[in-house]
Amino acid sequence: MNSDYRDRISIAVWGVAITLAVSALVSLPGRGANLALGERTLTLPIAAASLLPLLLALLAGSGAQAVVQAHPLARQGRLRLPIRFWALPIAVTLIAAILLPRAPSVSYWAVLLLSMTVLLSAVLVALYFSLDPEATGYRRARAALNLVCYAVALVLFLVIPSTWPAAGRAVVLGSVAMLLALELLRGTQARATLVALYAFIVGAVVAQVAFGLLLTSLSSLSASLLLLLLFYLLVSLTAQTLLDRITRRVALEFAAVGLIALLIILALSP
Repeated sequence: MNSDYRDRISIAVWGVAITLAVSALVSLPGRGANLALGERTLTLPIAAASLLPLLLALLAGSGAQAVVQAHPLARQGRLRLPIRFWALPIAVTLIAAILLPRAPSVSYWAVLLLSMTVLLSAVLVALYFSLDPEATGYRRARAALNLVCYAVALVLFLVIPSTWPAAGRAVVLGSVAMLLALELLRGTQARATLVALYAFIVGAVVAQVAFGLLLTSLSSLSASLLLLLLFYLLVSLTAQTLLDRITRRVALEFAAVGLIALLIILALSP
């Protein structure tokens, strides 16, 4: 077992945490601001803050790839398409970027930042140990990653800013749902291209349904729970299909669970 993965996790997490902290402490230039570059002046076509999610995604993704490359299987050239391991770290980081500006006080902000740091560290550790299905700790790592995926999905569906346009919110929901589905379906050990295709379909369906729900008069809580239910059913049925375990009985069981959950959500809807 290669030990330098811990150093890579530390560098990746600190890079994300410092970027989040600096973005909160430093006022970023807005659209149309002038930046002096030597003898030339550059006018920003978009607000610098709009590029922050992209920067955070690149930091989290490249950090995840560095951790993966420290694994013996990667050193042996047996792990293809390392970009597929970026999904969950990016999703966790984007959730942090959405939550931190909404902290009601400095204390809450510090607690949220610390929690994000711990969570991202745990995700990267679990990611490392989930790379080899035959290694000790694989089942625990896989279970932890699955739990974090569904927790992130619930938080995302609940906290996406209501001030954003419905189309923009639907795109963000679908994009993060695709990232989470990519990580969840990776546990089936199916071909990477097939997993990516199904994850894209899951994200597209979530985005379309989210757009429809956002245009209704449903409460945000009810809409969020409905999206979570849809996401769970889509990912679970897809996983059973990839594992070649889909049968009429399994389909009926999921349909029954989905119907019961739907009735409970609608009954408790304010």
